[in-house]
Amino acid sequence: MSVALLFVVSLSFPASAPNQADQPTAAYYFLLGRTLEGKGKIDDAIAAHRQAIQLDPKSAELHAELAGLFARQERAPEAFDEARAALDLDPQNVEANRILGTVLAAYADQRRVLKPGDDTSTYMRRAIGALEIARRDGSVDLNTDLALARLYLQDHAPGKAAPLLRHILDDQPGFGEGYLLLAQAQEESGHPDDAINTLKAVVGEEPTFYRAVVRLAELYDAHRQWTEAAETWSQAQKINPRNPDLVSRRITALINSGKAGDARAELQIALKARPDDPSLLYLLAQAERQAGDWDAAEATARQLQKAEPNGIRGLYVLAQILETRNRHQEAVALLQPEIAKRRGNADAGSGVALLLGTEGLALQGLKKHDEAIAAFKEAAELAPDDPLRQVLLIQSYTEARRFKDAIAAAAAAQKRFPDDTSVLYQLGAAYDRGGQQVEAEKTFRDLLRHDPLDANALNYLGYMFAERGRDLDEAVALIQRALKIDPANPSYLDSLGWAYVQQGHLDLADQPLTAAADRLPKNSVVQDHLGDLRQKQHRPADAIAAWQRALAGDGEEIDRGKIEKKIKEAQALLRK
Repeated sequence: MSVALLFVVSLSFPASAPNQADQPTAAYYFLLGRTLEGKGKIDDAIAAHRQAIQLDPKSAELHAELAGLFARQERAPEAFDEARAALDLDPQNVEANRILGTVLAAYADQRRVLKPGDDTSTYMRRAIGALEIARRDGSVDLNTDLALARLYLQDHAPGKAAPLLRHILDDQPGFGEGYLLLAQAQEESGHPDDAINTLKAVVGEEPTFYRAVVRLAELYDAHRQWTEAAETWSQAQKINPRNPDLVSRRITALINSGKAGDARAELQIALKARPDDPSLLYLLAQAERQAGDWDAAEATARQLQKAEPNGIRGLYVLAQILETRNRHQEAVALLQPEIAKRRGNADAGSGVALLLGTEGLALQGLKKHDEAIAAFKEAAELAPDDPLRQVLLIQSYTEARRFKDAIAAAAAAQKRFPDDTSVLYQLGAAYDRGGQQVEAEKTFRDLLRHDPLDANALNYLGYMFAERGRDLDEAVALIQRALKIDPANPSYLDSLGWAYVQQGHLDLADQPLTAAADRLPKNSVVQDHLGDLRQKQHRPADAIAAWQRALAGDGEEIDRGKIEKKIKEAQALLRK
């Protein structure tokens, strides 16, 4: 593999004094070498430069000039040697540092060894050091800036890369690759909005810049801006209509944005051309599930099983649907023999872990907490690098009210996955459920410092304050932030309504609590909240109806005795 290098060397050359016989000087051979190179006589040019060095062996510039010639001929090892020789004479020589840094950067990128016994892991830092010296004289060299910016990104120093990339783009606004790199630097510096704006600007100027469109869509996906993601994936499809992956990415964004109907319509069109495509069938089952069309979702999942008889996806999505429909025992009966059959396979790993996770959720639904925990533990052992397996285990301990175990498991998982906010979320929830509110608050605030757009964490912390009747203004602000990210989430609407109830703002509470109760008719906590609101609004009959729905619902996180007492008190009021 060749190492492509290109340099334009500008030297301030110290002329050597002619000898007594008026023989050619080092300066003569230097100029001769350049002339011969221009005529394509490379070997003669090298010989001329070596003659110049022989006449003036202490000149760093002469070695740098020869290094540049070798670099232009893609003879990287020889370019490196001559640059090194120049730096032995003058460690601050700009051109020698530029050449040395660029050669090291190229070899680091290709993971090639320049010299036998070299440690290639040192190349990147050495390249950065050399190129930083090359820039110290203040001269503008966009190639050097670009090489250094790339190295900073590889070295996880995006804050240093961004100014260089802006400088390049100011000078070369049509350099598309520069915008991709700048967006990368901005995102890795913790400024995703700036990265999105950078890509939006370049896509606005160049709507067919495919890589920028795809990267913008990926950023929208990563930051849960699903509507924008779906629109941008659609733009990518127009540029590259033959790429089937773009269809799946767009439909996934539609599903995540809550537009299951739109996703379903597009999937049905796509399936006419590819009726047994497993990926499309999987997405259709998920869209139908989100739309609440359980019978259709189940039928699609069974069709997927037939299309992919040895695959995991059909089994997994069918079990998910059964679990969501509270057919927990059917889900367990479906999964257990399949898990047993696959468990001994050499490639079991993540696939069996996925099935075990769903089995654990079904067992949890059956209140078989010990069996659920065992399933989640096995899943975590099979897929040790998947933080979701740890999240489900922590959650299972919490559901079983084994809060000490939940906290211990979450703390261990946090050490293994320090940047995974879902683990931190479960740690906060375990602290809260275990009665350690100070620790819970600290954990959620830490999480939000790490990811200010984590809507679940915003809602949890806000609801935690509302439930305890403290910091209610902040509770409302936190939940409102969550709703900006996910405006239609009924759980967030319930939290906001309940916070308003706690504040005494019954008029503000009405709309979000009514909407939440309509969308979650079987959620006992939400119906209980609506009942409390109706009672405070002096609507006892409506309050009783809501509380009765709470008692008939899922029964999670409610005190049945308290609700029954509230119903009796409201009935007594009605009789007066």
